[in-house]
Amino acid sequence: MMNWIFIAAVILSAGALFLGIEFLKGRGKLSRHLPRAVALLLAAITVFVHLYRQVAVYNVRGADMYSPFGLEIGKTVLALLLIWFTHAAVLVAILSVFFDYKTLQNLAKFFSPAVIALDLVFANVFLVGTFGTEGFDIRFPFLVAELALAAVLSLHAWREDHSLPVKKEWLSFLYALPFAVLAIMPCYIPQALFGFVDPSITLYDFTEHHRLVMYLGVIIPFIIFHALKNKDPEVNRFLMIYLSLSWMFVYLGRWILEEFKAPTCWPLHLCNTAMFLIPLCLVFRMRRLFNFCLFINVIGSLIAMLMPGELSGLNAMGTERISFWVNHYAAFFMPVLLVALKIFKRPKFKEWCWAVVAFAVYFFGIIFVNAWFTNYGEVDFFFVNSDYVADFLSGALGRWATNMRSITFTFHIKDLTFTLYPVYQALFFLFYIAFTVAVWFLYSVLFSWWDAAEDRREREKSYKMMKKELNEYLGGHSITEPIGGDDSPRLVLREFSKKYGSNKHYSVDHVSFEVKGGEIFGFLGPNGAGKSTIIKSIVGIQPLTSGDIEVCGYHVEKQAVQAKLQIGYVHDHYALYENLTGREYINYIADLYQVTKEYRDKTIEKYVERFQLTESFDNQMKTYSHGMKQKITIMAALVHNPKVWVLDEPLTGLDPTSIHEVKECMKEHAAAGNIVFFSSHIIDVVEKICDRIAIIKKGKLRASARVVDLEENGIELEQFYLGTIGAEDEIEEIDGEAEDA
Repeated sequence: MMNWIFIAAVILSAGALFLGIEFLKGRGKLSRHLPRAVALLLAAITVFVHLYRQVAVYNVRGADMYSPFGLEIGKTVLALLLIWFTHAAVLVAILSVFFDYKTLQNLAKFFSPAVIALDLVFANVFLVGTFGTEGFDIRFPFLVAELALAAVLSLHAWREDHSLPVKKEWLSFLYALPFAVLAIMPCYIPQALFGFVDPSITLYDFTEHHRLVMYLGVIIPFIIFHALKNKDPEVNRFLMIYLSLSWMFVYLGRWILEEFKAPTCWPLHLCNTAMFLIPLCLVFRMRRLFNFCLFINVIGSLIAMLMPGELSGLNAMGTERISFWVNHYAAFFMPVLLVALKIFKRPKFKEWCWAVVAFAVYFFGIIFVNAWFTNYGEVDFFFVNSDYVADFLSGALGRWATNMRSITFTFHIKDLTFTLYPVYQALFFLFYIAFTVAVWFLYSVLFSWWDAAEDRREREKSYKMMKKELNEYLGGHSITEPIGGDDSPRLVLREFSKKYGSNKHYSVDHVSFEVKGGEIFGFLGPNGAGKSTIIKSIVGIQPLTSGDIEVCGYHVEKQAVQAKLQIGYVHDHYALYENLTGREYINYIADLYQVTKEYRDKTIEKYVERFQLTESFDNQMKTYSHGMKQKITIMAALVHNPKVWVLDEPLTGLDPTSIHEVKECMKEHAAAGNIVFFSSHIIDVVEKICDRIAIIKKGKLRASARVVDLEENGIELEQFYLGTIGAEDEIEEIDGEAEDA
């Protein structure tokens, strides 16, 4: 009879609540928040039902011992699965109101109602598994409300989106379902389904089995990370909220509500607090509280996992032992996992300091609480009020820890007695702080290692992508083959643009021109116009934002090595290896360009004599003047006889004789069929030696002209330059040269 009452109550309550919500929908400001209010009410009822009393199948062992169904193993297993899956169905329904993810909504639309329907179809099994055979208690109406409210939220999910999933969404549903169910598996399920294991299997004293369980604490987060590392951080945040809430709910199952009346049973152990702090951090984005978990809970749980101790009658498959490992796994790897998944930022030293302050507050608060609660029963939060840690340390390091604990301080407040262990507890605190310092150091090392590994992975990924793009670009040609035709001296810019970082404005905006062999090309413009940006892109110092640059038929990015072999570059701010001599440095550059000894010796001798460096060439360059270093830079750019000689403000700091020699070198280099491309602010020099010039302003090409055409039209270069810079943003051409520049 009660089965039918249960079924009818759930169905009628769900229907009435859903119709009520639909009626109120759109009638007032608060109606928009009704689904969330229902979800929060459902959460409170679920926790109450979960905590009021443990389900009847809690103590089942091996599916037939201590079962309310006796030897009917099938019913026992069905009851276990129904109760387990109901927890998952309710949590999915609650979260579906707060997070609008398609897979979560599909779980709320299909999985949750299916489980609720099974609870009603097998109501007798579900109710006996929950209440036992002795009858119902106060949980009955709340259990009705729990299923009814979960059904209402599932109907709400259908009401919001009544479309059926497509194939890809079904796959996501099937992928997420095992995670949703396994995450919230009650701690009594292994014991109930498989019974106790051999008592010789111990999970303490660092036995083989103990080490295996410890290893799982590293393997599990590693698997989770690799499953989620490519997902959006907000999606990962939701998944970690689900996981942390599931584990908190599972962990609460070890208590009953009655026990919380006694303060000595409160979950104030350090590792216990992590079960509640981590969900808080995730839901409310509490970064400072998270750092407490990262620095304090992690090391505490690790110590506890290393020395869990032997408790009487605690089998390796027992509920309490499973609960212990669920708790300490969560406290140990969840904070680190949240940083790895970039849900929380990596901590800095300041965060460590705040975590230590918070720990000090917790530690000394616990000392006082221990001393106070001892008046009402045995209590030992964080093991600072007993000899457990002292005995462990004494066994490893001698009796000093126990001796320190023998020093006590007792005082009274009214009829309460407070006993403290000042020396032992102070040393305990200092040792723990020392552990957190070690954790900070370990995190720093791990973060550095991780960054290096991440950088390596990104570079490998980028290299593979670049290689693929290069092969597509080459179209079957060899990388040493000029893609732009032959390798004759030629410099081509096609719609080249450059933008730095997230800057909205272009430093160079769609610049196009071509320089042919035999030309000296002068590049003019005010400071900040984009001259150096273009030059650095030509020589391959910085990447292109868009467009193309070709040097002697080679693309400067896709065929970077081949393009650079054609270039000699004189930087405006040179950097030399000044501990080398001039000769050593020039030979080093010649080696890079694979210049033969015969050719380099001949070239070096010519330029040493031309630049009057004979007496100082074999001295260290740190003894050179600015002008001498500039000459070495020019020699290094010419030692391999480049087809394209690029100079950025090359005459700065040179004496008149050297300026003359550099100009002669430029003329000779161009006369040999090569390109000389240089920028300068000395307009007289540009006018005397250049064949063509181009003027750039604010990243855009404003004018180009042949110098001889300017002369024929009676226009001085200085006049032409100043007029162009001061004019509106239009390209000016002399005798059709705009098509080349």
